[in-house]
Amino acid sequence: MSEDEWGKINVVFKLKSPLHIGYMPFKGSVVSPTRYYVPGRNLWGAVTKRVTEHLCENPTANNYREIGKQVMENFRFSYFYLYDGKTIYLPRYTDEGVKYGNITKAEFEHRFIGSIVSTGIEDKTRTAKDKSLHEIEFINSRFRDENGDIKPVMIAGCIWIKRGAEIEQHNLEKRPDGIFIDGFNIISELFLGGESKYGFGHVLLDSVDGVNFPLDCIRKSNNHDEYCEGEVRIKCRENKPLLAHLRYSRKIKFKGDVELLTGRGYYDPLKLKNGEKDKNHTRPGEVISSPIYYFSPGTVLQEKVDCVLNWDGCIELNLQECEK
Repeated sequence: MSEDEWGKINVVFKLKSPLHIGYMPFKGSVVSPTRYYVPGRNLWGAVTKRVTEHLCENPTANNYREIGKQVMENFRFSYFYLYDGKTIYLPRYTDEGVKYGNITKAEFEHRFIGSIVSTGIEDKTRTAKDKSLHEIEFINSRFRDENGDIKPVMIAGCIWIKRGAEIEQHNLEKRPDGIFIDGFNIISELFLGGESKYGFGHVLLDSVDGVNFPLDCIRKSNNHDEYCEGEVRIKCRENKPLLAHLRYSRKIKFKGDVELLTGRGYYDPLKLKNGEKDKNHTRPGEVISSPIYYFSPGTVLQEKVDCVLNWDGCIELNLQECEK
């Protein structure tokens, strides 16, 4: 495979509304916590939705499924992290606990994280339903800087597009201002994460290649990204924090955390990618994907490793040497 098989762009989105990236709740006052970053899987889902609804007048579940598979084949997404115009707030496990950028977790939460409390209402009595009190954590769309000025919250990351890629026989084109299908910019506006009933998750494209996202691709001497057997390869450096979930290996010494990842949807994307048959499901969240252990973002490895970037932004060890 050619080193030019994939084209990479650095992307910044501006939050137009708060953002909720849900995951397994923990014990505490917040019933529905949010992640403090956006996994690549969420970008895959948002781009799949955007492309499907552009190409299909009345999209069916099968349209979403088939186009989702083509997005898997033709795109790679990094994780996206909060950006304030100066700093990308990357997590890092330290002896003092988790830090985001150079600030503590408590400072990060005070600056960027909020929550709302809601309750269900009884139709007949118009009073609160019993045991329906629900708190939802979210990333704010605005923050107050050190001077007290209100500024927009952004997220920064990168996207790879396969050269000559097509979706439903429509060419994908990477331009300086976005990614286009038939003149339609598929990343100009996306909806990420959950709690859309509150208007959450609306992001707008802010810039392309205006910010350099610090993800290390393995490079050749000509300084181009190197791709092996059609894959994007990522270098995880010794004593540097992970910028994505890395599939767990007992052989790797680390300082950080390990978590079990799973997801809910209309279908299991991994089965789709592998060509496995799955039942037709019509309800959101009906299918739970197989759980797998991963090192969490921010975990510091005590050795350097060569990894492959997957369709969902997760990375895993590259077990085979590439042929030069």
